[in-house]
Amino acid sequence: MSSLLSVKSFLLAGCLSASTALASLQWSPCPSNPALDCATLRVPLEYAEPLNGMSASIPVARYNATVVASQRKGSLLTNPGGPGASGVSFVLNGAGEAISNITGGFYDIIGWDPRGVGSAQPVLQCFATAGEEYEASQDLPAAAEVAYGQFSNQYYMPSYNAAMEEFDSVTAQLAAACASYNSTALYTSSAAYVVRDMAAIVDALDGKDALLNYWGLSYGTIFGVEFIQTYPKRAGKIVLDGVFDPTANAETYIAQLPNDQLSVRDAINDLVSFCEQAGAAGCALSTPPANVTADLTTRLANLQESLYEHPIAVSQGFSITVGIFSAFMWSFSRVPTTWPLISTVVSALEKGDVTLMVAILNATAASPPGNSSAPASGFLAEWPLQCIDNAPSSEITLAEVAALVLNISLSEDTPWLNADVTPLSFCRHFPDTRPRIPNLGASKLPVTNSILTEQNTPVLIVSGEDDPVTPLASAERLRSQLPTASRLVIRRGPGHTTVSVASLGLVEAIRAYFIDSTLPTSAVHDLSQLVFSSAINAGTLTPPPVFNGTYTEAERAILNSTYNILLAFLSLA
Repeated sequence: MSSLLSVKSFLLAGCLSASTALASLQWSPCPSNPALDCATLRVPLEYAEPLNGMSASIPVARYNATVVASQRKGSLLTNPGGPGASGVSFVLNGAGEAISNITGGFYDIIGWDPRGVGSAQPVLQCFATAGEEYEASQDLPAAAEVAYGQFSNQYYMPSYNAAMEEFDSVTAQLAAACASYNSTALYTSSAAYVVRDMAAIVDALDGKDALLNYWGLSYGTIFGVEFIQTYPKRAGKIVLDGVFDPTANAETYIAQLPNDQLSVRDAINDLVSFCEQAGAAGCALSTPPANVTADLTTRLANLQESLYEHPIAVSQGFSITVGIFSAFMWSFSRVPTTWPLISTVVSALEKGDVTLMVAILNATAASPPGNSSAPASGFLAEWPLQCIDNAPSSEITLAEVAALVLNISLSEDTPWLNADVTPLSFCRHFPDTRPRIPNLGASKLPVTNSILTEQNTPVLIVSGEDDPVTPLASAERLRSQLPTASRLVIRRGPGHTTVSVASLGLVEAIRAYFIDSTLPTSAVHDLSQLVFSSAINAGTLTPPPVFNGTYTEAERAILNSTYNILLAFLSLA
């Protein structure tokens, strides 16, 4: 009886907190892509006080269903994560069409800019002007300048602690600036507020209290988990791809960091084994430099160590350091389709040639603003957004951070962990203030599981086996928290989210779920895309995909669509 009462009380609370749009959607062709529709939805700025007259504007983009109106299944929202990534740009840059292809054209594919992000208003700024914002981004180190290979050497500890302190002090300046600027969006842009906007978007699209259909990737899974707990009766077809652990995310950031590293070594091992299998024709790193006999794993470690001892000068005031190398490798470890080019870059770097690496750094760097006096764009919002979704971290000491980095690096054999420390360092210097409506984290998942089971609306959880950012362990944990209301499907191999390397079996499972509500019978699927091959163009970060078998035209179409979702991801970076 008490269980029934708790479910009823929970449902009532969800109804009372339901969001209400302040205006309907007025569609018009998107300026950057007139084939798609764009609109703006006005919602309450502060859901804890929705009638105070203050509002936020949420941009929305739509790729229209391609089936006839009578076959249309409604809207399907998608979010690429971040936090801080633009869902509008994601859909406009190809994800809308690709997801539509995968899901049979039955849905309108909807992207939105979460509050505080992109073109949403108010935007979460840390500075008043674009010039100040850009300078702050340039001052932020890529990673701490530490030598992983020396972590077992006690004599190295003073140097290690000094490097961590230097890194932490620069990150602290950015945290202080964000807190001091105190943007209107700072404490009204957490996941709890975003999911209320999602409910308002669905209301405007498909009618009051319509069900949410959703494909959330990476940090977008946080929004999905928060939504099903806040509005369990409104859960339609929900795919959570690359699970960002909601339990750890609700705690201090020190709880998230160990979780992030669980599959990093597996991804590195994949890079090494795939490269060795491809040989010289497919992977530049498979052939060691002259007079080098070490295996590839050792060579990567030696290169990192050498850059600590001897940074390679590029120009006056700039060198390729161990911190830059660590951040470079950590970033691209997430995207295996870039590994042919990255292997060429690292092979040249082993020989002291930094030309290719500098070219990629320049190509992927933020450009200086055309008008330094223009308002800041908010592209640094990812750092405070992570803090306000976490529990306050101000009591975490630098000594604890340094010890954590060292201990995880040794226990997980993770050489690039220091490249993932920025959020933790930032959040420990961020105020303890949090939004007025707290995030649920994973606190209501037991009740949510009962409700979803009763109404037969299971969630589909999908994960890469060796995802170095959102490890399989996070997906397995969420599956255990939704034991009767979810299904977990795994794609073998590396890469962040399942779209990073295509798998026909996995994408067909997603397709069947969205089209027919069919739950997959197979739990694990092989890769259908080659990472290294002589047929892959190793001269670009975005080579045309090469698949590893004979596929029908329809199968190849959805494999290509998977890759096009990845390209939309990369366009946001």
